[in-house]
Order: sequence, then structure tokens, then C-alpha cells
Amino acid sequence: MANEFTPILNRLPHSIHRIDPTVTILRKYKLLLWSATVILVRHAERAAGANPALSATGQARANLLRDMVQDEDLSAVFVTDTLRSQQTGQPAANAQGLAPTTYPATDGAALAQTIRIGHAGRTVLVVAHSNTVDDIAGALGAPGIGELADSQFDRMFVIARNWCGTRLTRLRYGAPTA
Repeated sequence: MANEFTPILNRLPHSIHRIDPTVTILRKYKLLLWSATVILVRHAERAAGANPALSATGQARANLLRDMVQDEDLSAVFVTDTLRSQQTGQPAANAQGLAPTTYPATDGAALAQTIRIGHAGRTVLVVAHSNTVDDIAGALGAPGIGELADSQFDRMFVIARNWCGTRLTRLRYGAPTA
């Protein structure tokens, strides 16, 4: 039986049992109750230059990323307009039969809204930069990652949103970096 505490109770994480939101809650909180899984990485190692391509090490990491997400049914691969970001996401996009989608690197809120509206209930890959990973994660409901160091290329964050909360999993992949 519903009472004045029902909305509060429904926002609590339920780790043991899956409890789906009621039709009333979905209608009342539909903008807050979206779900998606976001695999968030920084672009792989780059060569030198103004808009550098990936180095050989970076190409190997991009191919490893492709292999790691091969069993996911990605609905999109988001990359920035830089060559290093595009080359990091391209192998995974190709393997999934997708064209990478370019997003503005400095607008994490717009990217989160794009995922919420166009990819709800799906899994996406986002290739970001050392100084934007934390903003994107925060916009998706997982604040506190912090800016990555310029030498950190092996970090992977899996942000799983559902109607009752957001779960962040921190991983490392490929050759360790500082």
C-alpha cells in the first residue's frame, strides 16, 4: 500500500531484488528514471603534434578495447573531433557495424542528454580526454572520478544507470600506465 514514504523508498538502491518502478513513478519522474550503460574511456596513447594520431601502442590499446566490448550490443560509439579519439573508437565501431558519433568534447551535460534521449536502456562507448572524463561521468550521475593524469591511458569506467541509481565500476585495461 502506498503512503507518503513510497517515493523515498523507491529511490533507495535495491541490491537483492529487482523492483521495477510503477507506472505512476515512471510518469512522475520519467526524466530522472532513465537507464543506460556507458563504457567511458580516455583516448589511447598518441604520437606528438597538434592533432596527433595514435601511436603504435595506442593502436594496440584501441584494438584491445574493440575486443573487450565485442560481446556488448553497442548502440553508439561517441568520439570527439580529434584524430586520437576517433582512432580509439573506430575499431569498436567497425566491429559493431556502427559509424562513430562525434560529440563536443567539453559538453558532458549535452552528451548525457543525448544518451538519455537516444540510447536509453542500451549500452554505449564514449571516448573522452583526460580533462573531460570526470565531467562526463558526473553528468551521467557518477561524480568524483577526478581528472586523469596526462600519462593515464589504461582507465575504463563502466557507468550503469537504472531507475534507482547509478553504479560506477573502475577498471584498467591493456598495458599499465602511470
